Amino acid sequence: MPLKFFFNGAFRIAIETKTPIKPVLFLDTFDRMSYANLFSLNPGRCRIVYLPEVSVDHLNNEDIDILKQQVYDLMQQKLIEYESSWIG
Repeated sequence: MPLKFFFNGAFRIAIETKTPIKPVLFLDTFDRMSYANLFSLNPGRCRIVYLPEVSVDHLNNEDIDILKQQVYDLMQQKLIEYESSWIG
């Protein structure tokens, strides 16, 4: 699993303010800077993918887990689709 679990805060605020979620993927971050060494920066491509907005118009605070799963699934699908190197 390339994605970690999501916390509720951003999703709760999005629902309360009726602000759509705009997921963003940084596909090559691990290749540019590994977790193994803080000073392991190296040159190369840095792809960023802006995913479609996820509407929160008809959701309430009881729907936070549903919204989190929807965003997680979308991001997971696109990481696989774009063949991000760190999902293998």
